[in-house]
Amino acid sequence: MRVLQLGVGAVGEVNARVIAREPAVEAVVLADIDESRLREVAAKLPPGKVETLVLDASDHGALVKAAKGVDFVLNALATAWDIPVMEASLEAGRHYLDMGTGGPREITGTADLDEQLALDGEFKKRDLAGLVSFGIDPGVSDMFARALHDEFDTVESLTVLDGDNATVDGYELACSFSVETMIEECLLPPCVFRDGREERNEALSVFREFEFPAPVGKLTLCNVDHEEAQLMPLYLRGKGLRNAIFFIGLDPRMIDAFKVFRILGLHQREPVDFQGAMISPIQFVASRFPRPVDLAGKLHGAVCVGTLCEGTIGGEPVRRFRYQITSHDDSWEKWGVQGTAFQTGASAACAVTQFARGEIARRGVFPAEVLDPAAYMAEMQKVGLAVGVVDLPAD
Repeated sequence: MRVLQLGVGAVGEVNARVIAREPAVEAVVLADIDESRLREVAAKLPPGKVETLVLDASDHGALVKAAKGVDFVLNALATAWDIPVMEASLEAGRHYLDMGTGGPREITGTADLDEQLALDGEFKKRDLAGLVSFGIDPGVSDMFARALHDEFDTVESLTVLDGDNATVDGYELACSFSVETMIEECLLPPCVFRDGREERNEALSVFREFEFPAPVGKLTLCNVDHEEAQLMPLYLRGKGLRNAIFFIGLDPRMIDAFKVFRILGLHQREPVDFQGAMISPIQFVASRFPRPVDLAGKLHGAVCVGTLCEGTIGGEPVRRFRYQITSHDDSWEKWGVQGTAFQTGASAACAVTQFARGEIARRGVFPAEVLDPAAYMAEMQKVGLAVGVVDLPAD
C-alpha cells in the first residue's frame, strides 16, 4: 500500500516514520508546502520507502492528482482541511484518515463532525474507508471508551481526561499540538452529553481535579469542546449512557490568554483588514507561539490520555480508568520528538498499518468506536504506546 502523508509537522513526522516501518506499506509520499521540512523528515525514513512532493493543499487539482498516485491518504493538516481533503480522496477513489475535526461551521467557519459523517454514503458507494478522528484524543480515547463499554454491564458516564505535567524550556506559553486547534476547542462552548441530552457549557467555565497515574499526578482540568462528547453517545449508548464529557489540563496563564483572545476577537478565522492587508486573527496569534515541532527536547514531564467509565459490573458500581502515558523526555531520547507528537502520530499510524495489512475491512466514514479495541491496543503496544487500566474507588 502506498500512503500520501499530508503535512509533516511534529505529528505528521511521527505518522510517516511509524508507518514506513510496516512491511505492508510500499512507500510513504510526504507532501507539504515547506520543501525544507520535507527534506528533513524524508531523511528519517527508511531508504527506498519515501518520496517527497511540494504541495499546496488549497490547489484541489494538485491534491486530487497526488491522491491518485497512492492507495491511502493520511491527513495531518489543520482540521479546517478535513472536508477538502475528504472530497479530494473521494474524487481520486482513495481511502482516508484524519486525527480530529473542526467546527461547528456556524461558529468557526469550518466543517464539523456531522458533515464528515454525512459523507458515509459517498464513501460506501465507492467502496472506500474514511477513518475520522483517529489520533490519541479523539481516537485512542474513543477506543478506550469502546473497550470499557464492552467490559461493563451498564454504563452511566464516559469521561475523557487529558493531563500533561510538562514544563517547557524557553517559552512562557506553548502548545504541544496545533495552536489553532487548541484556541478553537477551548473557546467554543463545549458540547457535553448530560442526562441523555446533547447540551453546551459556557467556554472555560467547568473545572475538575483528577489524580492521574504516576508520574503525571493530580491536575486541575477544564472542560473544552472535543469530538468524544459527540462520538461516544452516538456509538456507545446501548448500556444506558447518560453523560459524556471531555477535560484537558490547561496552564492558568493559557486560560487567561484565551480569554483575552476572545475579548479582542483574536480567535476568529475570518480574515480582517489590517492596514490594507487581510489577515486571519487566529492564524496570526498561532504564529506567535512556538511551533509544536520546535518543542522537541524542550518539554519535560509526561502526558496521560485516558477514559473513565462509571457504571456497574455484576450489579456492583465500578469506576475504571483506561489510559496511555507518554514521557516527553523518553520521546525525545528515542524518536527526537516531543511526547504529544509521538502519542498522537503513533496512534494514528496504528490504524493505517492495520488497514495496510487488511485487518480493517469496514467501508464508509467511521470513528474508532466501531473497531475491535483489543486488536488496536495490541498494535499500540507494538509501537511503544503502553496501555494501563486501574479501578478507582467507587465513591
